[in-house]
Amino acid sequence: MYLHCSHPFFLLLSTICLLTFVAAAPSPAATPVVGGRTVVPHVESNKEVQSLGRFSVAQYNYMLRNGSNAAATPHARPLTFSRVVEAETQVVSGIKYYLKVIAKDGKYSTNEKLFNAVVVVKPWLKSKELVSFTPSPK
Repeated sequence: MYLHCSHPFFLLLSTICLLTFVAAAPSPAATPVVGGRTVVPHVESNKEVQSLGRFSVAQYNYMLRNGSNAAATPHARPLTFSRVVEAETQVVSGIKYYLKVIAKDGKYSTNEKLFNAVVVVKPWLKSKELVSFTPSPK
């Protein structure tokens, strides 16, 4: 009879332990997904991100000057880097940066445009590569 009375107690205790474990587990939203993108905070003051934005515009201008098909659009003109306004990273074979870059048409223009740039950085090789640079639909 003693075992029969204590059985509900153990059931209650195990239920409380299980609920405590489930409540303490990290939520899927808080856990980064392997291979997923991560938002870079404080982009405006992040020197590395701003430097990569400047690099992406310089590479775009280099491809434009050298007739690369990647930069060839009907009325393409050299750009002047202004700033990066958004950035995300993704771990691949290196770090892939997805940047929203604001650049001006030419050196003295005030006409700013938004571009999407993708740069892959491989720190162990001391390399960075502009993968794409396109006008942003917004």
